[in-house]
Amino acid sequence: MQVSRDVFEDIVRDAIASLPERFLSKMGNVSIIVADRASSQQMAKNGLRPTDVLYGLYDGVPLTERGGYVPPLPDVITIFQEPIENSSRTIYELERQIVTTVKHEVAHYFGFSDDELDKMGLG
Repeated sequence: MQVSRDVFEDIVRDAIASLPERFLSKMGNVSIIVADRASSQQMAKNGLRPTDVLYGLYDGVPLTERGGYVPPLPDVITIFQEPIENSSRTIYELERQIVTTVKHEVAHYFGFSDDELDKMGLG
């Protein structure tokens, strides 16, 4: 299911806006962007092969690891449009995958591991 970048970004914005305020209020140092797909460097840095699928990526220092230090540059969450589109047959599936991916990457920002996210159904 392919959509324009504008439509995809609108769905991402809606997914972010649907997060509880208690989380949104702590995300002032997070930029959320959309890219076509993960770069080969991003894949390699995360121990993934070129044939692996990556829907989103959190790049930064999780809140649980910061202590009193706040990095000067914003943390970045990237949502990858092409793999999400390729895994979705309908607009509903596309929207659901975007919401799941946004929640998954935001959870990494808050310090949750992939194992913990799998247990919560956000893996």
